[in-house]
Amino acid sequence: MKLRMFVTAAALVCLAAIAIADLSPAFIEWGQGPYQFLMTKEEAASWKTLKSDADAKAFVDLFWARRDPTPGTPANEYRSQIEERIQAADKTFAEGKMKGSMTDRGKILLVYGPPQRIVQPRTADVPSMNPDEPGSMGQPMPDRLALTWVYDAAVAKELFHVARAQIQFVPVGQSTYKLGRNAVDLKESQARAIAKSITQPDLKVAPTFTAAAAPTPPPVAEAPPVVQTELTTATFKTAVADQKNAKNPYDKKAYVAWGEYVTSFGQTFVPVGLYVPKASGISGDVTFFGVVEDATGKNVLAFEQPVTLAASKDDFYIDKSLTLPAGKHRGVFGLAKNGAVVALTAADMELAGALDKDATAISQLILSNNIFPLTESQLPDDPFAFGGVRVVPKADRAFRASDELWYFFELRNPGLAEPALPEGTVAVNTADVPRLPKLQVKLDVAGTDNTGKAVKMAAPPRETDAIEMKGVPGHYGVGNAIPLESFKPGDYTFTVKVIDTIKKTSYTLSEKFKVVE
Repeated sequence: MKLRMFVTAAALVCLAAIAIADLSPAFIEWGQGPYQFLMTKEEAASWKTLKSDADAKAFVDLFWARRDPTPGTPANEYRSQIEERIQAADKTFAEGKMKGSMTDRGKILLVYGPPQRIVQPRTADVPSMNPDEPGSMGQPMPDRLALTWVYDAAVAKELFHVARAQIQFVPVGQSTYKLGRNAVDLKESQARAIAKSITQPDLKVAPTFTAAAAPTPPPVAEAPPVVQTELTTATFKTAVADQKNAKNPYDKKAYVAWGEYVTSFGQTFVPVGLYVPKASGISGDVTFFGVVEDATGKNVLAFEQPVTLAASKDDFYIDKSLTLPAGKHRGVFGLAKNGAVVALTAADMELAGALDKDATAISQLILSNNIFPLTESQLPDDPFAFGGVRVVPKADRAFRASDELWYFFELRNPGLAEPALPEGTVAVNTADVPRLPKLQVKLDVAGTDNTGKAVKMAAPPRETDAIEMKGVPGHYGVGNAIPLESFKPGDYTFTVKVIDTIKKTSYTLSEKFKVVE
């Protein structure tokens, strides 16, 4: 019986191959080309059984008709959209003799459409599979960058069932990108995308139109991503409205920190984080929600997402990056547990909206008691991540005397010193010697302790190291720790004056903090 089953299966495969071989080259190419990525399992199986060009033409006509969003007209906007994507992929993603629409990137473009963003986090530590190429034998290829396509909002939720889908492509060889290890289930999401494209699943025969039918309209442009501006949960909306009316029973349960940054690719983003003290009693799985409104009171962004609070020393935090327009804004951010609001806080935010990636600039000052190296590659717009280092802003700005107070800031495009040659060197190739900023930092602390005594401390300017951020050219991080054991409980202001001795520019940053028992 098993032998008979095997022979029968083999015969079916042979028959399918013979059937396809009877088709003309044009139809064989159609079935083996990028359109196969858009077929359902049933369509793919049916295609293999076709025995004539007439059958193949009927299949192709029905394939498009089932996906026509306007079946009463001769125009098929879906077909036009797919053919545009194929042309774009062939033009952009070709890899050697392989058409761009047949590559991994071409397939993803066809199935899901263009991403909202394409980012390149860092040099990819991916070995080449060709022993004759640089980077083989397990060595990284330093001149190739991994690519991450990011799908936000409605596309991510509908097709990938996540708030933000990230699809990574890694370099293999000199001209090829392959799908990397991705958290999203591409098999399931592809099936969902195919099912979504079919507008007439029960159609059996493609309709025909007379020659006098209306001309085909121009292709429909890709719809811009939908931006959520309203909360969908009534209890969250009520809590936000009460907070605006100075009714906030959830005050001091969480504290907000935010900033405005730009990636080396020119993407401006606003990281927002909630710091949750242990005393709040909030931990574990929660819903992180928020609303941002402009100066007129109009909502420009809203979000709700289930998250798990991350530990930071004895406390907890959660954060995310937002895309916001320029202007004065007010953000209200909160946490809910089991549907009930448990924390709510607000922040006034004045934003540039777009930062010049090539300009010389400095970030705001971040005070923290938790800075640690990341164990996974970061995306350029990951919140409070700086070249492989994570900084957790202590948004309540409350430190114990046993803590070390870390200060941190980011410099973009500072002046760079020429490489210093070793003493006594007559000639040396300095091409591989890094050029680094030359900075001086002056620290001041002033305040009042709990006894009412004024406190003032100052350190003279001193040179400090600026570390180039891995994978983020032109960005440098400066951070150091100050022990607080000599500080008495009280309220203080920490001021940092930064002097770029190459460009002859200076910056003054300050933040308030307190020392508690």
